[in-house]
Amino acid sequence: MTEHSPAGLDPAAPGRLRALFRRHGFRPRRRLGQTFLVDGNIVRNLVRAAELTGQECVVEVGAGAGAVTRALTQQARRVIAIELDAALVSMLAEIVGDTAEIVHGDLLALRWDDVLGAEDRGRCRVVANLPYAITGPALLHLLDGLDWFSLLVIMVQREVADRLVALPGNRARGLLTVLVEAACETRIVARVARTCFYPRPQVDSTILALKPRRPGPVPPELDPTFRRLVKAAFGTRRKMLSNALSHSPALAISKEEAVALLSQCDIDPGRRAEDLSAEEFVGLAEAFAAMPRKGPE
Repeated sequence: MTEHSPAGLDPAAPGRLRALFRRHGFRPRRRLGQTFLVDGNIVRNLVRAAELTGQECVVEVGAGAGAVTRALTQQARRVIAIELDAALVSMLAEIVGDTAEIVHGDLLALRWDDVLGAEDRGRCRVVANLPYAITGPALLHLLDGLDWFSLLVIMVQREVADRLVALPGNRARGLLTVLVEAACETRIVARVARTCFYPRPQVDSTILALKPRRPGPVPPELDPTFRRLVKAAFGTRRKMLSNALSHSPALAISKEEAVALLSQCDIDPGRRAEDLSAEEFVGLAEAFAAMPRKGPE
């Protein structure tokens, strides 16, 4: 943990953030979905949700101008702040100095073992304000690195959050819902109004806490098959499962084989992808992997 940065540099204060932007000649780019948190209460909610004791390493994704970064440095042993925009990296360095390790780069291209040490595996926390435009790919990249993390606190568009916590039978469920459900226990921490950001976006946000399941229900060797099958099921999401699975080139099975596969797992072939739980998809993937057939493995 480190000493507090000067209050005058607090970018969670709207006036100070705008002054910082003017000094650096920076304008947020809407096409990149750049919005900045300017509410100290929400900053504290994010940090509190990370459940820090002072011993943890924290990876912050989308550090921006450093409002959350600055708060994290007060409570974490080590903070790694990831930011893609070079102009924001410069401002971030001004705000946090050497109290955080700043990584100028693209999250989607980041290798976790390049920035984290072996002692951090399974212990690191993530705090992320995920850009709306890349929420799906960013979340998948975080799930791929889940062995490194003990808790993920993410802020996403409210509609996305509602999809991620949707229960079986809810039409909002999708591919990401099932992948997250299989990997993590997920809960809503807080709703965040659009007025908490500058510039103000057109949507509200939600903070979610994702705790990795240890062990998860998907064995590592089954994960590629599991993902392929879930993707196929949601590829034509309004179709009955028997049709969705048999129409997927990635599975290469006939309608009769799809019906037999589903029946073997006690799943009505007339159900739809959004009706199934992650556990049912795991059972389906296990049966598919053991199924004698021609086609890609």
